[in-house]
Amino acid sequence: MCGIAGFLGIDEERLLGDMSQLIAHRGPDGAGQWSDRDAMVGLAHRRLSIIDTSDGAAQPMLSCNDRYVVVFNGEIYNFRELGVELAARGYRFNPNSDTAVIAPLYDLEGEAMLDRLNGMFSFALWDRSRRELLIARDSFGVKPLYFVKSGGGLVFASELKALFAYSRLDLEVDLVAIGDYLTHLWSPGERTPLRSVAKLAPGHLLKARRGDVEIRRWHCSAPPVAEGGTENVGAIAGLGRIFDQVVSDQCMSDAPVGAFLSGGVDSSAIVAAMVANGHVPRRTYCVGFEGAGLEEEGFSDDLTHAREVAALLDVPLTPLLAPSPTMQDFETLAYTLDEPQADPAPLYVGAIARAARADGIKVLLGGVGGDDIFSGYRRHRAAAMRARLGGWFGGILEALPPATVRVMGQASKRRIEKLRYMFAGSEQEFLIRAFEFNPRESAIACLGGEARDAIDAAPSKWLEQALMRTVDWPLVERMLDLELHGFLPDHNLNYTDKASMAHGVEVRVPFLDPRLVGYARRIPWRLKIRGLSEKWALKKGLGSRLPLSVLKRRKTGFGGPVRLWLAGQTGEMVADLFASRGFRERGLFDVGGVRKAFDDLRSGRRDNSYLILAIVMTELWMKRFLDGRSTATAAGRSAKRIDVAAPI
Repeated sequence: MCGIAGFLGIDEERLLGDMSQLIAHRGPDGAGQWSDRDAMVGLAHRRLSIIDTSDGAAQPMLSCNDRYVVVFNGEIYNFRELGVELAARGYRFNPNSDTAVIAPLYDLEGEAMLDRLNGMFSFALWDRSRRELLIARDSFGVKPLYFVKSGGGLVFASELKALFAYSRLDLEVDLVAIGDYLTHLWSPGERTPLRSVAKLAPGHLLKARRGDVEIRRWHCSAPPVAEGGTENVGAIAGLGRIFDQVVSDQCMSDAPVGAFLSGGVDSSAIVAAMVANGHVPRRTYCVGFEGAGLEEEGFSDDLTHAREVAALLDVPLTPLLAPSPTMQDFETLAYTLDEPQADPAPLYVGAIARAARADGIKVLLGGVGGDDIFSGYRRHRAAAMRARLGGWFGGILEALPPATVRVMGQASKRRIEKLRYMFAGSEQEFLIRAFEFNPRESAIACLGGEARDAIDAAPSKWLEQALMRTVDWPLVERMLDLELHGFLPDHNLNYTDKASMAHGVEVRVPFLDPRLVGYARRIPWRLKIRGLSEKWALKKGLGSRLPLSVLKRRKTGFGGPVRLWLAGQTGEMVADLFASRGFRERGLFDVGGVRKAFDDLRSGRRDNSYLILAIVMTELWMKRFLDGRSTATAAGRSAKRIDVAAPI
């Protein structure tokens, strides 16, 4: 795991070093640069040494008689098998480095080599003979990659913040993306907060020559089994064997390996597989919360379950108690994530990574992706309910007597309100609304007039377009496809990577191994959600190693008690932010609309907690990245030069 950056067709002497400095946290174990002034190309690398920690695996790496130069971020779990094949064909390279197989494999097979790689990655390869740059991102977007096309040139990096070193970066805000961050808490597809910067989509490659950039998909996920597929439990008979192999492969490391352990099914199954296959984690980690009212926030006591699993498996567990965050914590988070994602979960990913690094651990295995491929979220259960019962269930929800709803707990009321909103529309509206953390109408109403007009003129269409390719699929599988290609890479994986790499720790995600994703796609959705039980197939296939209490515990989110925070001291800090001169003068938000949304939350009239947090994160992102620079309200205006030696 590392950080990469580079350019093609750009003539800025300091650019490569400046970009490298801005992602130095991703690679505390080393740094390297390579450039060719004649070709106007440069590659930079920040190293977190995990596979082959010797100097022989340093990057940028030249290969195949120095024809290719490679910078690589990630891991290739099958590099040894590929290396045997390449050596048999006469290629010479470092057999202990996974990066070293990239260039010879490309020399042998061209772009088709990407399908041979089992791993998580983003990398850049410069072909000195053809003067051509190849950039590729792994199938499911575990590793991030941002780029900007400018004046016939290209600049790219593992993190968006590195692109601010480019003197001609256009800082015009993408208002459509801002609307998405407020609605979804993430921006689907290629959009970022800046119109000039794009994400390279998962499973895509970019090829560039001077003045010419081509982007295309190299990976397409296999479709799920048809609606009429068998529901025989034999369909999950091989799950345990495949899971063990995947986890064993991902324990490959020349540095100590630990694991997340929340006491949920996903992380517990991973730790159990590590132990069963002789890869006992050096240490496991769990975050817990103090204080009353967590049940109403949708949280249960992770620490109790984590301790039970740790005792059963005889692995060391480090419990971390999470305090309420300060405004400084949120400011740091906005910078760390590169994007204004309003989710407290990365605060705890970062806390665990910091503790792991202090314990000498550079690698953690985590359960990200388990919910997304095996149907673990409440919205999946709602989709299964609609698929089985039809849209009339929405009528039942609407017919619930007000007196019945009034006596429910706050968490139940919120869920009933969300279900009513989802079921009120067509199947496509149901799917789109399922991914709205805040109703789009409420989110857009908090923006200023210019921003609202811009969004109305060109609304985000990524979800609608993504649904076009799955129109004939079962409803649950259509939702899982949006998870796999939207929510997962653009939200969960983005914050997992950034929050952990901020402390020089790599998080591996066994559930997103292509073998396991493919296997999950072949399991009928009715076995993933059986009755009201989410992840039934996963629990059936892997549950023999886990306590019954873990298998039966209610799904809870990996986040924080945002509503409790906003009712306390954090809320006072938010009020001060909204009353600040900078917030008023920026003009992005309608100050009166924001004040009303905040007042409605604090008075209990409406649960706007995540909308308020989204506004806070957007404002903090603007302050951290744009204030004091030449921001643009119209296309074509460029940014001032950034002095990377100054605090950002």
